[in-house]
Amino acid sequence: MCGVLGMATRIMHKMKFEQRLRQSSILGGLALALAVITPCPSARANVYATDVKVNGGFTNITAATGAVVSISYILNEPATLGVTVNILFESNSLRALSFPAGGPGALRGTNSVAWDGLDYSSNNLPGGTYSIAVTAAASGFTNWTQTSVDTNAGNYVWQGEGIAVDRNAASPYYGRVFVGNAVAGPGTNVGDGVGILKLNADASPAEESPTNWLTTGDHAWAGDGFSPWKIEISADDYVYIDDFSTLVQGQGEGLVYRWDPTLSTNSQLAVLQTNNWGSEGSATLSGLAIFGTGTNTEIWTTDNRIYLGTPNGSEGIVRYDVTTNGTCATNDTGTTIVGVANSPGTNLDQSPYDVALDGSHNIYAIQNIDNSGDPSQRVFQFPAYNPGTNGGVAEPNALWAVGGGDDGYAQAYGIAVDQTARYVAVAFLGLTNGNTKVLSATNGALVADLDTNYQGVAYFDTDCAWDAVGNVYFIKVYTDTTTPGTWRVFSPPGTNQATTLAVAKVQINGAAPPPPPQITRITETGGVVTITFTAGSNQPPSAFEVLGASLAGGPYSPVSGATITSQSPGVFQATFPSSAGSQFYRIEVLSGVAPRITSLTVTGQTVSIDFTAAPTDYPWAFTLQGAAVPSGPYTDISGASASSLGSGAFGFTTAVNGPSRFYRVRR
Repeated sequence: MCGVLGMATRIMHKMKFEQRLRQSSILGGLALALAVITPCPSARANVYATDVKVNGGFTNITAATGAVVSISYILNEPATLGVTVNILFESNSLRALSFPAGGPGALRGTNSVAWDGLDYSSNNLPGGTYSIAVTAAASGFTNWTQTSVDTNAGNYVWQGEGIAVDRNAASPYYGRVFVGNAVAGPGTNVGDGVGILKLNADASPAEESPTNWLTTGDHAWAGDGFSPWKIEISADDYVYIDDFSTLVQGQGEGLVYRWDPTLSTNSQLAVLQTNNWGSEGSATLSGLAIFGTGTNTEIWTTDNRIYLGTPNGSEGIVRYDVTTNGTCATNDTGTTIVGVANSPGTNLDQSPYDVALDGSHNIYAIQNIDNSGDPSQRVFQFPAYNPGTNGGVAEPNALWAVGGGDDGYAQAYGIAVDQTARYVAVAFLGLTNGNTKVLSATNGALVADLDTNYQGVAYFDTDCAWDAVGNVYFIKVYTDTTTPGTWRVFSPPGTNQATTLAVAKVQINGAAPPPPPQITRITETGGVVTITFTAGSNQPPSAFEVLGASLAGGPYSPVSGATITSQSPGVFQATFPSSAGSQFYRIEVLSGVAPRITSLTVTGQTVSIDFTAAPTDYPWAFTLQGAAVPSGPYTDISGASASSLGSGAFGFTTAVNGPSRFYRVRR
């Protein structure tokens, strides 16, 4: 009898979806017309680079000295403050390539740039291993705002029930979005198929499936609105998916499977099976959360069984510890961390529907309440479980609980906490229309109410997720039979920048760099100064220049009349006439043709600066600097990017800054 009542409760939760299923089956052979929906104006653009490749791949490459290296990356949205690609040796930047907003290198989608193998001084980098970091920045906006586009083919999902984003910055799959479609749609779009959609951060198809980004992972999903169900991604890139449709002899539902990030068929692993269900051999595992990696992986579930008049029929929030092969041990029924109480309060008094954990192991949970005005709370935070302080028993009371009696929190369906544990997102079916709320993780206070724009078609929000830089994702499902569902992305207010380190490194094959010039002796005889110095044994005398200054701190300028000769391999001598007064000297390595400004014009609010350099130079080899007075100090002008005007001819443009300004170009 208990099993029958448990099933009846679950059917009550999915009645709205069953109605849609019945209607959709009639239109199975019809083509689907996409409605054109204009997204909201952009709010904070939490832009970041993903899919960072070096010479088209994610593996380390070997390059000859001075070889051009291709760098590509995907931006989830435009970088309105531009992109900087840094070439690093350890943590030191040896070269920065800047790409201003609105142009190649800073656009939404795939961007490809080139590095010529040179450093800031246009010298070839010596042999060694170098890293590449892509920093994208955005000017920001004022409110939480949609940054995805509903009409993009990759955002289409007929009835999405689970969504997750890979937040492992050390992975080639960083930023990948997984969306589960649990009902076959009426058309032939990719998102009409039952299975898992694999997409990049900009909603373009995943690399291994450019024309059909839907996969089943070789699993027989039921497509009944509950299979596939919730999706979670571990910190080591495994994709866990709940099949909430399985029914074994009337005992319950909820099995968990695991795949690699491509959902390859041979990677499928049955992680949690029927022998892992609760103490009565039954369960209704509607929620899923993953904590830890490898053999320290924890699988958290919520048992949504509700027995009439006996809420404790649910096992509550249950944690499983995996074995060395990644599965739950046979007959391991887990540990109940948060139990279900018999009366309302700051506790679970009906049964949990989904669960999420932050990096400190704090627990966030929801109850699916569909009775108008019901006093039961809907969203909870429970403290991290510690058997030593809890006496080995389940936790009863939450740190905070919100939503009681508020129909705006009706039918909570999915919960997720952001990377910094600052925000909690909750997706609600609602009583008439759904919504997704952003709450404070500190106290549950409402931060933002998203997706409340009802335009005449009833809808539900079914699940939510966060990426690594603070964007919130959720799924919107319409109740009619013509409006396609979609997954959306909203960004929070304020400016931001995010740096992504490429997985691949660049190994330059070349000789070790020559030692810097080192002065070993200075003499003056008969009005002639002689400087002896050492440097690389293969360097010619013409590679060096003598600089002098009247003060140790400079400024230094070239010494006229200096002659440099080689005394032996790696030993050099410079001679030149002495000057009045004391002088300080240094030896520098010449860096090729120095940039020389040839013209400067002002048109309206734009300054145009033309200059010359070597014909073999690239425009991005140069940086424009400005100062208020001729003697400086000079600072880099943000956003100024050189362009080629011909062989050895280049130009900068920048905005007017004040009534007067002095400029220089540095290599």
